Amino acid sequence: MVSDTPPETPIDVSHIDIEGLAKGLNPSQESAFRFDAGAALVLAGAGSGKTTVLIRRIARLLAEGVPAKRILVATFTRRAADDMADRLLALVGPEVLDGIWIGTFHSHALRIVKREWADLYGKEGKFEIADDYWQERAVRAILGRSGVNDKLPSPPYCQNIKMDRKTALLAVSACKNMGKYAEEAETALAYLYPDWEKPAIVDTARFWRCYEMAKTKEYDLLSKVPCKRLDFDDLLLECWMLLRENASIRTKYEVAFDHILVDETQDTSDVQWEIARAFARRNGNLFLVGDVGQSIYGFRGCDPRRTVMAFRKAFPNGEIHRLPANYRAHETLVVLANELIAHADLDERYRLEMQPVRKAGPAPEVTRHVDQDSEAAHVVRSLVDRRQNNALDYRDIAILYRTNAYSRGIEDALIACGVPYHITGGTSFYNRKEVRDMISYLQLTVDPHCPAGTEAAKRLLNVASKRHAARTRSLGQGFVKQVEELAVRKQWSFYEALCRGGFTTAQDIAVKDFRDQLKEIKSSGVTAQVRIMAARQTGYDLYVELEDGDLEDDGEGSSRMENLDELIKFASRFHSVEAFLSFCGGQLRKFGESARAMDAVQIMTIHKSKGLEWRLVHVIGFAFLILPHHRCLRYIDGECTADSFDEERRVAYVAVTRAKEWLVMSWPTYHNDKALGPSPFLTEMPTIATQVNEAMAKQLEPETDPNEFDDLIDAEALALEFDIDDGSTL
Repeated sequence: MVSDTPPETPIDVSHIDIEGLAKGLNPSQESAFRFDAGAALVLAGAGSGKTTVLIRRIARLLAEGVPAKRILVATFTRRAADDMADRLLALVGPEVLDGIWIGTFHSHALRIVKREWADLYGKEGKFEIADDYWQERAVRAILGRSGVNDKLPSPPYCQNIKMDRKTALLAVSACKNMGKYAEEAETALAYLYPDWEKPAIVDTARFWRCYEMAKTKEYDLLSKVPCKRLDFDDLLLECWMLLRENASIRTKYEVAFDHILVDETQDTSDVQWEIARAFARRNGNLFLVGDVGQSIYGFRGCDPRRTVMAFRKAFPNGEIHRLPANYRAHETLVVLANELIAHADLDERYRLEMQPVRKAGPAPEVTRHVDQDSEAAHVVRSLVDRRQNNALDYRDIAILYRTNAYSRGIEDALIACGVPYHITGGTSFYNRKEVRDMISYLQLTVDPHCPAGTEAAKRLLNVASKRHAARTRSLGQGFVKQVEELAVRKQWSFYEALCRGGFTTAQDIAVKDFRDQLKEIKSSGVTAQVRIMAARQTGYDLYVELEDGDLEDDGEGSSRMENLDELIKFASRFHSVEAFLSFCGGQLRKFGESARAMDAVQIMTIHKSKGLEWRLVHVIGFAFLILPHHRCLRYIDGECTADSFDEERRVAYVAVTRAKEWLVMSWPTYHNDKALGPSPFLTEMPTIATQVNEAMAKQLEPETDPNEFDDLIDAEALALEFDIDDGSTL
């Protein structure tokens, strides 16, 4: 039988020098690079050159005649996929690389599900992604109170479930990544969260089932054009189901790829692991790269015990390669990191002890401080001095912290010293939604009629109070526009128009509630700290939990409530609301200038630092209950679970392995009025044991003046033009 398909024109690969690709690789790297066929697990430590090995291996396969379209590469992030594609392009050229599958598991799954559903179901196979915007609206409606909106059917909506939105979504996501469905919700949740009480499991299971209903076309009432929706975890589940249950589709993809390569395998979920195995089931060519010591995504349902450390069970004849050489850090820092990860509960067959390539260098430093601000002041002075003495650029320096709430002190210190900085994967402390809301409340209690007061009023009008615990006061943006037009017509301030305009009865009631709320906040006291506390007590915390959820979007344990607690504590340093507002305004303006700088210190959470490196790294907040973080430790019968503690140790390991030359670790003795000891992870590293003991014995003096901030009022920020009002117009 003659095929109608014309033969493919061979791609010229003669310009790719295979021996040239192997040049410079050490024996362990070259062994992985030249591995021929079958299953292989490459255990690659930090700074081991594993990405170089992976990229050169792909180039070698292409040079040996493997068509690009028959190679699938799965990465952990889109950024990693783009970087890998760019580097491959430089090695082999666009024609050779054309057709290769490089991307995240989610992008591969989306491609497959779209293609196969269209073939299987035609028009009925169309779907839309349940993105963050849709999820926010749908989840809020599901968790909301019954009777609030009679237009929404119950179920799936109006379930009156008191649960943090992000917590609910993370729990569902983690279960799905284990390959579980809503029908088995209670069992899956009980396995994943053994410390949860039964009512929490029941509520989460009910939420999960309602969430799945809300994504069907029948109940997608939150969109103008109802349609079936899949979230990112659904893409993985549906892809896995197609491969598992449809023989023709399974065969199609088994024969489609000659080689499957997976980067950062320790962070793959159960479903991603099964998809990779399904792709490689026929040819067996599965090349996995990872380091179990850097597995830090348990909150997403990723457990290396069920993936990487199951390699021998899944592939009895597979080979394990080790890349222990660390080219990033000098010997002293490599020894320190090995000391820390040695305490991790890892299967010895998959444990990797790094071997230093570079000679010993500067010893790591450990410092203890009175509080977060003293710590931040010391860190910034130290990095400025080290930069000047060692010809460092600011971009050579990183400051890492466990959660976003801890960034406030270091941001203030950097701004005060005029050091440019850039936040990777996060938002400036003073620009976070809940912090901006509190600043707006303060502004309205000082001067609601100035331009800043106008912006504050617009921002807060639809924020619910304890009198109106629903999502909004039912005013909406149309009402805001109506008030704006009235203000222009009468030449009033926005707030004056809000107070004097005649609106509908329902609108007048809502406006009165808003003004009463502001009066209550203002009458609570004269300091910024007291007024912020009063603003939260009018129902703001409940509003945030219902509207946005306490957990921030990163899922790393960052909390909006902790951001507010941090703001309250810091506000206590100011003797007047005006001074605090001026300081905050100045920080926002200066951050905008700093973020535009080309040469800037990088600050971020430890999770965001994964895969990156700097000459100088400061790890701040290295204290018990900050690192490890109290929100991420689980307890059963009063005992901390070993797996939750172990994951936090791996987070610390990721932090200390980012440094190339200098590593400085520090912690505050007091934070938010709580006494803190050093992180137990510090005491697990004998290299710094003496420094830790000396720091504990040292008598500390505050490194910042508690009254200094009133002297930092930014004259330019005073464009807020505080005309102190007696409050009568409130």
